[in-house]
Amino acid sequence: MILPLTDFFAVGSVIFAIFMSGTIQLRTNLLLYAVQTFLVGIVTAAFYVASHENHYLYLSLAIILVKSGGISLFLAWVLRRINVFRDGATYLPIPIAMHVCILMLGIAHFLADRLPPPPDLPTMLQVGSAESGIALVLIGTLFMLTRKTAISQIIGFLTMENGIYLFTLAQAHGMPMAVELGILLDVLVGVMVAGVITFRIQKSFEHIDVTRLTDLRD
Repeated sequence: MILPLTDFFAVGSVIFAIFMSGTIQLRTNLLLYAVQTFLVGIVTAAFYVASHENHYLYLSLAIILVKSGGISLFLAWVLRRINVFRDGATYLPIPIAMHVCILMLGIAHFLADRLPPPPDLPTMLQVGSAESGIALVLIGTLFMLTRKTAISQIIGFLTMENGIYLFTLAQAHGMPMAVELGILLDVLVGVMVAGVITFRIQKSFEHIDVTRLTDLRD
């Protein structure tokens, strides 16, 4: 039962990332990011069940509590403070962006099938997570390139980070516990700094459209 469920949760995280590209509501995007990250935590817990290594369990709890819960709540607080709840415009129309994300999932599946899986864990466990990791990196990159508000840029970056983590988990069984927790702390601090900067941008320029910042002159 572990293998199909793990594959289900890993691909489910990608599906929620695709849903993110289908809305310009920032609060909805945050909710979808929280669910996506929660599923990444569940996949990590499945690695614990498969390998019986305790650090996977600790990482799973940290991801769910810090990233899925803490970071999402902090960004929701930032949205309330700056009173911005919609991504005003996108470079790609919403339907086209969703279709491109689905295409990226197909590309990720093509690439993951050609990766040499490490022998220590079941192959299906690794392939499903590697495929989802590649897809999340591609979708997060697209999200950052096609959205204009600072909060959307942050969400896109966090989606990319989820993808890099999943891919590393599948192909290299993750990194040492201290390194993983250090990266998690760096992400948390980075998001908090980005949130403060977003608040300052809104206060100074009355918008958070990063593309309009290129119009600034001395």
